[in-house]
Amino acid sequence: MQDKNPKSLFGIDINEYSQNVQFNVLATTIDFLYLRASGSATGRFRVDRRFIEYAKASRSYGIPVGAYHFSLPSYDLTDADRQCDDFINTLQQGFGNKDYGDLFPVIDVEAPLDKSISTKTLINWIDRFRKRFEQKTRRRLMIYTGTNFIELYDNFYIPGRGYPLKNMPLWIAMYTAIPINPKFPPNVGGWTRWRIWQYSESQKVQGVDNPLDANWGPDNIDLLIQPDAVAGLKASFEGRNIRVSWNRNNDIDLLGYNLFVNREWVGTVDEKATSYTIPANKIKVQKNVPIEVSIEAFDYDGETSKTRSKVNL
Repeated sequence: MQDKNPKSLFGIDINEYSQNVQFNVLATTIDFLYLRASGSATGRFRVDRRFIEYAKASRSYGIPVGAYHFSLPSYDLTDADRQCDDFINTLQQGFGNKDYGDLFPVIDVEAPLDKSISTKTLINWIDRFRKRFEQKTRRRLMIYTGTNFIELYDNFYIPGRGYPLKNMPLWIAMYTAIPINPKFPPNVGGWTRWRIWQYSESQKVQGVDNPLDANWGPDNIDLLIQPDAVAGLKASFEGRNIRVSWNRNNDIDLLGYNLFVNREWVGTVDEKATSYTIPANKIKVQKNVPIEVSIEAFDYDGETSKTRSKVNL
């Protein structure tokens, strides 16, 4: 994988055990922040005691913030559903209805360490959690794990299927303070690049009293967050068609736009487009009922704008 570079963003992750967290200070010392929302390490789902407080404080100081769930995969694949649903509910308690944080939501996978389940079961459990989460939230799920854990479970490889998780955004843990570790994370689990690299578990950072997990991120925060809402949306009839125009988004990873009429998809255009004509056969007109035209941007990760921009005709 890649090394950090001078433009790499800096972030930390904190939980209920973090001491004397000063968000006004963190707003000047970090680029992004992850919170532990919940965990199932004991076999029971539990919400981090400071998550809701920390989520609101992060937002109030304008710190880009996301959250993770410490999972416990098992042979019971239906438990992936339960942990997933509880995580979704917890995120909304912290961030708001249908709001899952600014940054990628994350499943933290670093157990069981005793290999009490097979590699196939582990991968199937994670994949089930991931697919359910993404279907219910329309957000991409990032995976957090360590190089040692991936190697413990056969490099996350399944014969005949390859590396089923390799298309998930990766937050990799590999600490540079351990002498036997390489300078930066090696290619593992089918991944050749990290999105976030947790390089230390004992970093001192102004704004928190105790040593912390510290992370290098991408060169631009756009690579961790959803595309901006589309600005400048206009729509008007041209004969029986509707002509739509908008301002181009500035997201560096922008891939395109989806357009909707009355919440039904009518077209997709690439990132260079700033206008589109909706043909009459895709427009259902009802007497005295406004027609709603809406648009969302999407990026290379498949993330969409948090809200669709709308106009009524």
